[in-house]
Amino acid sequence: MDEIKRVAIVGFGSLGAMYAGCFGRAMGAGGVFVVADEARTERYRAEPTVFNGEPIAATYLTYDEAAAQAAETPFDVVLYAVKYGALAEAMEQSAPLVGPDTAIISVLNGVTSEEVLAERFGWDRVLLCVAQQMDSRKVGPVVTAGCVGVLALGVRDGESPVQQANLARVTAWLSAIDQPFICPKDIRHQLWGKLICNVGVNQACAVYDCCFDGIHAPGEAREAMIGAMGEVAAVGRAEGVDLTDADVAYWLDIIDHLNPAGMPSLRQDVLARRPTEVELFSGTINRLGAAHGIPTPVNEHFYAAIKALEASW
Repeated sequence: MDEIKRVAIVGFGSLGAMYAGCFGRAMGAGGVFVVADEARTERYRAEPTVFNGEPIAATYLTYDEAAAQAAETPFDVVLYAVKYGALAEAMEQSAPLVGPDTAIISVLNGVTSEEVLAERFGWDRVLLCVAQQMDSRKVGPVVTAGCVGVLALGVRDGESPVQQANLARVTAWLSAIDQPFICPKDIRHQLWGKLICNVGVNQACAVYDCCFDGIHAPGEAREAMIGAMGEVAAVGRAEGVDLTDADVAYWLDIIDHLNPAGMPSLRQDVLARRPTEVELFSGTINRLGAAHGIPTPVNEHFYAAIKALEASW
């Protein structure tokens, strides 16, 4: 496997654009490719996206254009940053981009996207990944992030030498471009830890219509957020993940250091009247809680409230 020189990004919301901006600063437009359908690609080309005040150094390609390039020079990494509801379609449209030595990274929320990608492309290509501690926000063609966070990367227990080699290659690349990352011993624990964070902060900010400052301050929104996070820990334990009150406290501390004026993706979706990822958050916890006989009243409240918001549009 050669060093990583060509990275395709599928999904260009706040997170995909943030990573395009970060990677582009180090690799230039000849190494970073944003891949989308024709309408989006035309829009991105007409009004280039700016990240923290600088135009993003990336090449914008349609799926067909990217497939033609991949046939000649394969992409070393394909990073998926779409909403979960769009993953199946994006995965099929981008399938020609994935070659024998392509590493696949998902920065989607939740704990299931890697399994979906592995069913399509095989576990050898798919790394487990958690994107955490960032506060990116996108309004039109303008993306800002006070903190770009860190990528937590790993492989499934007992995975193949090929996946281990892909992990080594990806981490060497991230080191070379000064992109923060960690390789925790238990990546599944990390995935569920991020779910603790997401279920709390995303839903509380959406339901209580607030930025991060609204859940930093003592009050109903913060208490509801903490309650939802505790329910995730309880369900995770039933799923075989060793989650404790210390994990809730760890993620609560991270939340408390987010930019007070920022907001999570689910609230951004609510404000823009877009479909949300509530099924990945309280939807997942409520279903698993019911299967294990674990009450999840806060998440049931969040789920009903967010579904009511969606129905009102």
